[in-house]
This record gives sequence, structure tokens and C-alpha cells, in this order.
Amino acid sequence: MKSAILLAAVFLARGMAPAAAQAPAPPPDPAAPVYVVSYIDVKRSAKAEAMMLLKQFRAACARERGNRRCEAAQRMEQQNQFVVLEIWKDRASFDAHAAGPGKQLRDRLKAMLQSPYDERVHTAYAVVPPQPAPEGRIVYAIAHIDIVPVPAILDKAVPLLSPAAEAGRRERGNGRFEVLQQTERRSNHFTLVEIWSNRRTLEAHQMQPHTIRFREQLQPNIGALYDERLYKVLD
Repeated sequence: MKSAILLAAVFLARGMAPAAAQAPAPPPDPAAPVYVVSYIDVKRSAKAEAMMLLKQFRAACARERGNRRCEAAQRMEQQNQFVVLEIWKDRASFDAHAAGPGKQLRDRLKAMLQSPYDERVHTAYAVVPPQPAPEGRIVYAIAHIDIVPVPAILDKAVPLLSPAAEAGRRERGNGRFEVLQQTERRSNHFTLVEIWSNRRTLEAHQMQPHTIRFREQLQPNIGALYDERLYKVLD
């Protein structure tokens, strides 16, 4: 109790309201597209079985009514970790999927997991119309960004995201650069979804002055590490 009072006092002394006192974000438009990023971490002994299951799910998901994109990728370093990227036409089509094939996938994976199935539901923040993944040995770079939930900090940090995406899309080798905003947790959580033609073009992007400047400006305003993970197409 004393620590909570002390924390509140620190925020007030800085002229900021505690995060818990902020009003929740307004509900998203039910007619807007729903972007889903799901992180799946299975036991190493179950990797092959999980890969087969995710490939089956990807093919079936793409045929569902209202699906705009369904991709599965495998982490390049920890190869027992996967990500599934989905876009649904609207909330109704996503809810139908989540109650049917989505639940079936989670049920079938449950015995294989070594950490909980982490599904994050988003709305579009800075995107272009959905396109299929490009051909070749592409690299997915997926980053989670947790901006400190204080109005003055959000006002400073959130406007950095769209220009970063626009600059990335103009670079050679970029196949996608999306900024997504979470809806089912606090709206200060964002996900960057990037596709690069290969590891070399990704590394060139990481060394660009505008990329370094973006991360330098963002870093003082985030509440966790800039968590970027690299994935390859699950094939």
C-alpha cells in the first residue's frame, strides 16, 4: 500500500497521472479489419509436430470466410518458436474464426506448449492495403513496442511510428512495413511487422540513419526492451 502511494506521489510530482488512472482506450470499430499476431513457443521435442500443425492451419485459415491474410513463420534463432500473422475483414469474421478453427488450433497445441499461447489482437495504425508475402528467402522482423502509458510520453512517441514505417517502405528490399496497435490490452502497445527480401537488406535497413534516429528517439519513451525477433517462412 505504501509503495502504491509513493508511486502515485512520484507521478504527481512530475505533473503526470499514474497509468492506472487513465481512461481505457475506446472500443475499436467492429467493421474495421482485425490484425492478429500470435506467438507460439513449443517444447523442442514437439517442434516437428507443431510445424506440421501450423502449416495445416495456415492453409485452412486462408480459405475461411473473411480472411485477408494468414501466414506462419518460424523464429530464426529459437526454432521452436513461431508466429502466426492474420488479417480478418472485420470483428465478426475474426470472432467466428476464434471460436472455431482458432480454438481448435489452441486446443491441439496445448500439450506441446512450453509457454502460454500469446494472441495479440490489433487494429491498423499505419498500414497499406494487404499484400501477399514476396517470393524468396525473406526475413520477417517483428518488434513489440510498449510505450510508457503517460499522456505526455504517448504524445511524443506515437507520432514517431508512422514516419518510420513510411521510410522503411521506400527502402530497397522492403516487402512490408506495418504498424499495428493492440486493442485488447492497453492501447500503448504496438507491433511492427516488417518483411525484407533477405537478411542483408534487413541489416542495411538497421544501419540506415533514419532507423537509428527512430530508435534513439523512441527508446527513452518505452517501458521494455525494443524486442525485435527475426523469422523465416514456415515451409
